Amino acid sequence: MKCLNVIVFYDNREEVSKYISEVSDISNGMVDMVVVNNRNSRREDLDALCAGRAKVVDYGENVGYLNSMLKYIRGEGTDRYDYVILSNTDIHYDMKSFFSRLAEKQYAPDIGCIAPSVFSTKIQNYQNPHYIERIPKEKFERLVRIFGHPWLGRLYLKLSEWKATAATAEKKDSRYVYSPNGSYMIFTRDFIAKIRGYEYGVTLYSEESCVGELLRKHNMKCFYDNSIEVIHQESTVTGKMNYKARFEAWRTSMEYILREFYSENS
Repeated sequence: MKCLNVIVFYDNREEVSKYISEVSDISNGMVDMVVVNNRNSRREDLDALCAGRAKVVDYGENVGYLNSMLKYIRGEGTDRYDYVILSNTDIHYDMKSFFSRLAEKQYAPDIGCIAPSVFSTKIQNYQNPHYIERIPKEKFERLVRIFGHPWLGRLYLKLSEWKATAATAEKKDSRYVYSPNGSYMIFTRDFIAKIRGYEYGVTLYSEESCVGELLRKHNMKCFYDNSIEVIHQESTVTGKMNYKARFEAWRTSMEYILREFYSENS
C-alpha cells in the first residue's frame, strides 16, 4: 500500500513539524506527505521545517483546505497511490498500527471515501460517523439564515458544542454514511480519478458536505470504519478567526453547496 497525505501550512508551524515526525515514525515508508503553503511563508523555511520528510508546494495564495488537495492532484500524477488522505495537522496517531491496518483492508469497489474513527479531545467524544444521511436542503437554508446574524451563530455553536460534550462517548459500529468528519478523510484511487478536474468554489468550511455530494454524484459511497482511529486535538487555525469572519465563511460555503448540489439544475 502507498498513500499520499496532503496537509496545509497556515500559522501552524509546530503542528506541522510534529505531524510530519509522527507520520514518518509510524508509516514504515507507506506514506508520502505534501505540505501546501497557504500562508506565504518563505519556501526555504518550510523546506527546512520538513527536512526532506515532506514535499512543499506553494501556489502563491491561500487556496483553502479541500482545494489544496484538489489543486495538487490536478497538477501531479497520483495514480500510484492507493489512497489520498486529506487531514488536519492537529491529529495524533495513538493507534501506531493505523497505516499497517489500512494496508490490510479490502474495501468494496464502490467506496470512494473512508472515514476512520475520530476521537476529539475537546469534546471527549467521537466525531464519526459524521452525517449518516444526506443533509436536507431546508437545514442548509436555516443555517444560512442563522449565520447571517452573529449572535444567533454564537448561540448555535454553543448549543452544538454543549450537545456534543453532553452526549455519552460511544464508538459506533462500522457502516456506510453520507459524509466523513473533515479533520481526516481518506479517498480511494478511483474516487480521486473521478474528481481530478473539480474545484471547490469557496476557501473554507462545508468540505464534508462537498465530499458527500461528490460521492453521491459519482455513485460512490463513504464508509465509516471504526477499526482504524485517530485522535483530533482540535487546535485548528480557523479558530483564530473572529466570529464575524467565521460566520460569513460558513454562510458563504453553505450557499455554495445549495447552488452547486441542491438546485434544480445541479
